[in-house]
Amino acid sequence: MMIVMGNGSSFLGRYLGQYYFSVANTIGVNTTWNFFSPDPAHIMYFRYYVYFEDEYGNPKKDPEELYYPEQKDGSNFAMNVRRQNYMMRFMAIDPNRIQNFFAPWICKQHPGASRVQFTLMVDHIPALDKVIALKDTEFSELLSHQEVNQNVFNCI
Repeated sequence: MMIVMGNGSSFLGRYLGQYYFSVANTIGVNTTWNFFSPDPAHIMYFRYYVYFEDEYGNPKKDPEELYYPEQKDGSNFAMNVRRQNYMMRFMAIDPNRIQNFFAPWICKQHPGASRVQFTLMVDHIPALDKVIALKDTEFSELLSHQEVNQNVFNCI
């Protein structure tokens, strides 16, 4: 037998709790252990600049500003975009992965590149309570933005 009960610390759990908490407390299944997090993961992506310079460091052409994944707002749930998001998070965990795998791949995508500068961008998603309380505010205005771990890698 299995009993599924809403997460009491989530918005849905607080909203619907009045209907099932009395029964859950009576039979002893209302515990504080939560299997799922009530808040979504933050939106993460790389902003990177590709520089094209000669051997003396003089620019050959203007640097290119790009993003990985290109769909950086987290709204596309297509499988190929999800794979890019997961791969980017895997790379972001360890700067050595960026240096050994991701930066060389980016350099190969841009022939003539001399160096690549990466910045991890994090858009913190507001709590559901805040979104509901400020429902007339644009969602993009509720996001808090943070730039983390800026690194520069030379293309060989």
